[in-house]
Amino acid sequence: MPETRLVAKLKATSGVTTLVSTRITPGYRKQGTALPAIVYQVYSDRPVNHAGGTTDTSEMRLSVYCMAATYAGSKALAAAVKAAISGWTDSSGSVWHLETQSDDIGDPMPGQDVPEYYAINQEYTVWY
Repeated sequence: MPETRLVAKLKATSGVTTLVSTRITPGYRKQGTALPAIVYQVYSDRPVNHAGGTTDTSEMRLSVYCMAATYAGSKALAAAVKAAISGWTDSSGSVWHLETQSDDIGDPMPGQDVPEYYAINQEYTVWY
């Protein structure tokens, strides 16, 4: 599956692992887990259809959240992730395309005016 290749690529990219070590998880980040970290999520996986039926090709859309304790840290992590996978052709011949990128800010930490995290959400499309 594409998400398995995504994780392998990120863990094999020193510009990414220098920042997050092995903190790359699916779905969500457990509160209190060290930052920076990457959380990825598949939000669409659909077959490519045509008038004659379904093909053997699918289009997957994934979100990659680049989370850090500071905005600058999230931007640096997002740049490392983008350098690693935007335009990357994986081992199955699938090409990864960065579609959009947006900012996100976590809820304030209890008793503080500082958010729990800053994040850059990157949305990728891959046909496989």
